Amino acid sequence: MKARKVLKVQNIRYRDILNGVSFDWHQGEIIALLGANGSGKSTLARLLAGLLDPEDGEIQLTANGALCTWDTVKRWQEIGFVGQHPRRQMIGATVAEELSFGLTNLGQDPRWIRNKVFELAATIGLEGKEDQSPATLSGGERQRLVAVAILAMQPSFLILDEALSMLDARAQANILELLFQARPETGQLWITHDLDLASKADRILILEKGKISLGNPREAYTGANPNTKTNTKTNININTDTNLENQIRSQYNTQGMPSTTVSKVSLDFDSPVKPESTLLEWTQTNLESRLYINKVVKAGEFIAIVGPSGSGKTTLLESVVGLVLPIGGQLTVCGERLQKSTIYSLSRKARLVLQEAGEYLIGRSVYHEIYYGDCKKSLKNKTKDRLSYLESFGIPERLAEVPPERLSGGERQKVALAAALRTQPEILLLDEPLIGLDITSRASIQAILSALDDITILYVTHDLREVLQKADRIWLIEKGNVVLDCPVQSWQEHKEQLQAAGVRC
Repeated sequence: MKARKVLKVQNIRYRDILNGVSFDWHQGEIIALLGANGSGKSTLARLLAGLLDPEDGEIQLTANGALCTWDTVKRWQEIGFVGQHPRRQMIGATVAEELSFGLTNLGQDPRWIRNKVFELAATIGLEGKEDQSPATLSGGERQRLVAVAILAMQPSFLILDEALSMLDARAQANILELLFQARPETGQLWITHDLDLASKADRILILEKGKISLGNPREAYTGANPNTKTNTKTNININTDTNLENQIRSQYNTQGMPSTTVSKVSLDFDSPVKPESTLLEWTQTNLESRLYINKVVKAGEFIAIVGPSGSGKTTLLESVVGLVLPIGGQLTVCGERLQKSTIYSLSRKARLVLQEAGEYLIGRSVYHEIYYGDCKKSLKNKTKDRLSYLESFGIPERLAEVPPERLSGGERQKVALAAALRTQPEILLLDEPLIGLDITSRASIQAILSALDDITILYVTHDLREVLQKADRIWLIEKGNVVLDCPVQSWQEHKEQLQAAGVRC
């Protein structure tokens, strides 16, 4: 009989982040770990994976009740880890190399590996892309690639740190099917802010003030209330008088989180562009054969851009700031044709916030990142107004001098958005801006965006519900083409088409 393993986390402490975390994680068990941004979820994940060592407490592995000595355990083989930023984990020059790397290290037969690589690529929708560089993939495609490459090694435990956040509904369902298939032999820890996803786990833990504040979801969610029903699929009792989101919301530590009242002073934009004038115009534009587009955007419009992973959504945003130049047709930005010679002059008119903010933050501190480009004297002068601006994005003053790389994924996302808006651009390009944000932070960022009436916004998302209250139009992109352009008011007429494309509605 194969040994059944348990990972025992005993009174783990790390800096001022974790203060006595304890729980048992059984092989075959799926745990959803929730908590506010900065609560220590990713730090705990790194400790479990062996990327950090606890300052106090210990992590033990047992097999059929017998203690295993960590010195003799191949932790990389026992515990798989998929982080928030898949680009950082990829080491293969091609998709095929990425999928085969772990299997090769396990000593599998080369012929078997070759066949397995093609099978895995087809499973995650990357069939035909085996020889492509992972750098050419979309964020969602990279998440699928890394997750399946690790899962193929059949670890006893698998940590997924917001590792499904960039996936459209169809892609997420596909990966979930693979995860549930692996469930009997692979314990899984899902770190997420997605409450729908969390409800599919066997158990929910919430990290609050450095401790696990919810160890028994059956009691924590229902208490003594007899009006409960059991979700038999996930073994979680959910109170019928209130939804799962409200129940979890009350458990979040919202200390230091901003209200959703937006400061008119810090976010007062005076756009020089006349309303209804053409601000963006793609004319028969071919963008590196990844996207073909012929569209116009008026000043002040809010365009919701949806579609499956890899369809060309991010390419569209990148074209506006010159990261991708047309190989056919042309793009006009603020009345000026975009080409190599005009990229710099247009750079302050359009700002792009990508879905992996941690990949491009360059400031030595949060404050320096947001006010990057100011003179040295100005950077040293942390005025009350400037610190208040940080607070309006849920960035407390205590984080002003912290290097961005020490922040959580959600905190970095808020810093990136604050830095983009600080320059008062005419065009704001947002690529999944709510990824990695907790409930409170999502609400505050959405309130800020709702106040930006004078800015033209192009907003890429897999979840249409994020933008229904603000958007003017919806563009659905599939296979490099805008296949639907409709007013947001008529979205329900196209609901079936949107859902078929993996859009959450």
